[in-house]
Amino acid sequence: MFASLFKRAEASVDSALGELGNRVLIAIPFIVALGFAAASFSSFANRTYGPEAGNLIVAGGFVLLGFIVALVVKLRKRSGPSSELREEAVAEEPPNTGPSFLEDEKVMSIVSAAAPIVLPAMLRTATKNWPLILAAAAGLYVFSRSENAGGAPQPTPPQA
Repeated sequence: MFASLFKRAEASVDSALGELGNRVLIAIPFIVALGFAAASFSSFANRTYGPEAGNLIVAGGFVLLGFIVALVVKLRKRSGPSSELREEAVAEEPPNTGPSFLEDEKVMSIVSAAAPIVLPAMLRTATKNWPLILAAAAGLYVFSRSENAGGAPQPTPPQA
């Protein structure tokens, strides 16, 4: 009964994680380059205009960059397919007839046998790296909200 739900959830999670992983891999070199460019620009602005004005110029540049990124994201949301079209595409998708790994008794027995050993180790690792876990959770939340928030159509005001 729940097999199709698990399959759809598994496919959705795999797709979302794959897309997120690709975005992160693409963004890493650009973020590093932006950091070096900001350091170089900050050094130049501080040397040319003094520390106070130089830092204000760098801050203004980042505010301008933030506005540009926000504008691009907003325009991308408008030009992307509506949520109704995405829901129709998911509804028309034929169900996968292959067995899910969650239905396999061997896999479930291995998972249930390994859980008492793996879970405490995972919890110890998570407590040591809680800032990283928190940042990853926040990032996943932001990415999930940014894709779902623009899906509802905005009501248009009445025209006279």
